[in-house]
Amino acid sequence: MCRRCDAASVRRLNVVVMETRLRLGTARLELVPFSGELIGVLGDRLSTARVIGADVPEGWPDDQLSELLRVYAPWIAEDPARLGFGPWIVIAREQSSVVGSAGFLETPKEDKAIELGFGIHPRFRNRGYAAEAARRLVEWGLAQPSVEKIVARCDPSNAASIRVLEKVGMNRVGHVEELLLWEARRAGAGW
Repeated sequence: MCRRCDAASVRRLNVVVMETRLRLGTARLELVPFSGELIGVLGDRLSTARVIGADVPEGWPDDQLSELLRVYAPWIAEDPARLGFGPWIVIAREQSSVVGSAGFLETPKEDKAIELGFGIHPRFRNRGYAAEAARRLVEWGLAQPSVEKIVARCDPSNAASIRVLEKVGMNRVGHVEELLLWEARRAGAGW
């Protein structure tokens, strides 16, 4: 990862990010999918902030997102059409700050399902950002022709995640590996 990026590199990456047509918005948030180029500057908070046009809180990305990005970076480099079926940056417009991430763990499988995940930086929790971002991503995901359902898993003791999944309209459908299993289906999709 880039520890120091020169101004030309940052401008070039800023252009790449700004040219990304795939952006989602809500009343308070902007969601931007991670591109390979953006992942490449994450080691430098100032460069990352310049590239995405928002402040980056200390400790972001966390270890869990960093691990996902290590897997996702070569995956998106191999096939840029996968953009959107991975993690997204969640930016609060009013604060002009990254507040977390949300997104999917991979492209649709044979069952036309994608798995949703989300995480909000501790400084920005309990403001409804997770539900707002997850709701918009569920809408986007179910609008994709290759997707018929979105699934999510959470620990039964994670009350905050349970509330988020309920707020976005996902239904609890059982357990898998000691986790609660949730899903949302496209209208008209088979059960």
